Amino acid sequence: MTHDITAIVIADDFNAEVAAALGLVAVPLVPPLTLFHIDHYFTAYWQAVRGSSARLDVSAEFPIGFPREGVVVTLVAELTGLESPRFALIKTEYFGGAGEQWACGFVGARRETNESATINDALRMLGVVKAGSLDEFDAVGLGAHRRSPDHLTRYADLCDELGV
Repeated sequence: MTHDITAIVIADDFNAEVAAALGLVAVPLVPPLTLFHIDHYFTAYWQAVRGSSARLDVSAEFPIGFPREGVVVTLVAELTGLESPRFALIKTEYFGGAGEQWACGFVGARRETNESATINDALRMLGVVKAGSLDEFDAVGLGAHRRSPDHLTRYADLCDELGV
């Protein structure tokens, strides 16, 4: 079975109106966590619209589709109302149990996880603890969110329109 997502995960309260204005759809995980599906086109679009050139401290070894645009910090700050929000960026590419995952945990623009961090590492940074025999990934319910939603496809077209 496929598990292919890219997302922002936050552990703080957020403003639903701001989320809607940014095109972010909240997916509740185990409280207090919320997941927001994104992709490279989403972040490239907002980076271009905002006129930003900032980059996140993301390993060069991460795949090209992993968000590196610094505008993510601004978007999460607006979403949470926090100057230096805590959040994780995660990406999975699994098919039939084989594949890879990548993750970074941030406080504001400062990366708090090492370059080879797993999603579990990033979730621990957000305060998640294992639940019995479940690791952090399964304890928060990430296994139930296997695909990025279709509403993200519009950002590829918006990027084309902007020449990004």
